[in-house]
Amino acid sequence: MKAMTLTAYGDDATFEAADLPKPIATDGHVVVRIIATSINTVDTMIRSMGADLPLSPALPAVLGMDFAGVIEAVGDGVTAFSVGDEVYGCAGGVTDIQGALAEFIRADARLIA
Repeated sequence: MKAMTLTAYGDDATFEAADLPKPIATDGHVVVRIIATSINTVDTMIRSMGADLPLSPALPAVLGMDFAGVIEAVGDGVTAFSVGDEVYGCAGGVTDIQGALAEFIRADARLIA
């Protein structure tokens, strides 16, 4: 899948296009095809502050917390959502969780609506 990755921290850091493996649905998670996303304040803080911010991911990183999209796959234990459901959420882009600046995101089903 296509994704925009951050490969350095700092005010001049830029996002770079990358090809990454498509996420798979795991227990309690869904895979969402991203239709819309954004760069929010936390994303800009991560970019500029880097390791000084405790929730910053290791590099290279896919940021992007907020998204809207369509469920492509449902993991075991997920009963509130089905393939094809339109959803939104704030479910990634921090610590070791891939963000939404990509074609797909694996999202904890508790963090979407």
